[in-house]
Amino acid sequence: MSLLYPRLLPNETERRFRKLHEISPEHHPTMVANHSPRAVYAATGGRRISREELDQLRESVLRIARGQGFPTSRSTVQRSIFDRETAQILHEQCLMVPGEASQRQVWAFLSLVLLPDVCAWRWPADSDGRYVADRFKGTDLTRHAFARLWTRAHVLHDPTEDDVYHLLDVLGESDLDQIMARRSALAASPALVRSIVRAHRDDQSDRLVSSRDVLRESLMRLLRITAFLDLDSASEPELGHLVRSVRAEARSALAS
Repeated sequence: MSLLYPRLLPNETERRFRKLHEISPEHHPTMVANHSPRAVYAATGGRRISREELDQLRESVLRIARGQGFPTSRSTVQRSIFDRETAQILHEQCLMVPGEASQRQVWAFLSLVLLPDVCAWRWPADSDGRYVADRFKGTDLTRHAFARLWTRAHVLHDPTEDDVYHLLDVLGESDLDQIMARRSALAASPALVRSIVRAHRDDQSDRLVSSRDVLRESLMRLLRITAFLDLDSASEPELGHLVRSVRAEARSALAS
């Protein structure tokens, strides 16, 4: 059964985001809670997650963060490993359906009530002491600290492999964002995204053209194709063949 999550009311989201700035980072753990009187649930669609289950989710994410040296150490590699492992944990443990995951207030609760300290560790304040609102509030789920990770794991989940999350390791942050940012055209189809990532993984690089350039050129070509073709009915093997063909054309064009 899918789980329903607390949805933090907008006024409480704003209040907690302000409080994040009013106290020092070492005191952010004082904001942590597994419930809020200023949160509501959807009336139907699943079972309400228990406080104990929320505590378990927090402990799982906290364990990953501490395992990567947060908050004292946050190298690019450590942040990347944190994102990959947290994406898997969120997708495995949250038992969320896409409809629930599309609710901004759900993610506001997770980042400002359950995991405000970890969220601030991953996305610390800038030189002026300001935190980026999108990372905490859920105003843009493609940029939210945790929503973006759940979405990656959901889209790239590959039940045909023993390691169903292996595709999370293929692309770096910026390259994957190139795909996920095109949600309406490309990322709306998980099968198409998986085909794009598999093709990138399997494509042989050469000295003339970088794999990143081929990826970005092929994405532009796929965008033009999706403007005229409905790929929703295509099978995953058919999508794989299409993507590989487009990559070959992109590589040839870039090399000429």
